[in-house]
Amino acid sequence: MSLVCCATSCGGRPDSPTPSTKPQGQAFQGKRPAPAETGPKTPADELTAELSAILNKEELRYAALQYEYDEGLLATIDKAEAYLSGRLKGPAPRAMPKLTEQEEYDHLREVIRRWHAQSGMDLRAEIDRLKADVAARKPGGSPYHPEFHKKFAAVFDSFIPIEVTELRERRNRAIHQEAKPLLDKYRATAPDAVKQYEATLNAPPYSLPPESPPEPAAQASSRPGA
Repeated sequence: MSLVCCATSCGGRPDSPTPSTKPQGQAFQGKRPAPAETGPKTPADELTAELSAILNKEELRYAALQYEYDEGLLATIDKAEAYLSGRLKGPAPRAMPKLTEQEEYDHLREVIRRWHAQSGMDLRAEIDRLKADVAARKPGGSPYHPEFHKKFAAVFDSFIPIEVTELRERRNRAIHQEAKPLLDKYRATAPDAVKQYEATLNAPPYSLPPESPPEPAAQASSRPGA
């Protein structure tokens, strides 16, 4: 079983908002399984199929934030921060629909916390500054805004990799939790395959971070983190 790291990037159009030079997000995707061979399946074959299903499911579920332009990511983070801080009322804005609302906002809250600890910047102040820059654009003006992109990059060049890393940690915890009973199930009948896949899961990109914390417990409030 081999896995590849895929990074997608956005492209710009002359009549479109400022294109981002940063990747939309990075996610590790499993290769499609080879066509089934004829003949009886061995326990190792069954383990491979079941483990591949787990990996594919979690890789799709924990896809990083997707955006095409800097303005799009700015709008997404603006709404998320406003909701987490209580300034935005009503239903939670969703940007990662494959996660539950609780999972999405646990993730975003932790990303914001790590980003603030690393950068020392205030996210709301930076968001409002960038929004003011967008609002000041004159209708019919140039579709290119290199100065905005520089300002955006100064804030979000560190935010994006933190988001990708934190989501990968969540994905890996989910994979390890599901894989453990599966590997135990085949430990006696396919020991070599179990050993191989344990080595795969304990190495990048699937390894757990040191002293990986448990998944945050769901909170009683309907608003995540309230």
